[in-house]
Amino acid sequence: MNGVRSLSLALCVLAGAGCSADWAQRFAFHAVENAGQLQCQKAMANDCERRPGYDQYQKERRELER
Repeated sequence: MNGVRSLSLALCVLAGAGCSADWAQRFAFHAVENAGQLQCQKAMANDCERRPGYDQYQKERRELER
């Protein structure tokens, strides 16, 4: 599992070097979310929660900053 996270982090850094900040943040968000889902499914848990997407996350974050 640590290998997936390390690979995701490396890809984020490389992608972030040549792309907009929003794209890199979106990519990182989905990489972490997918890693969490895979870990939950590997544990064969019945209660793996589905979290809101990146756009909903950003909307809630902006509302909290106000």
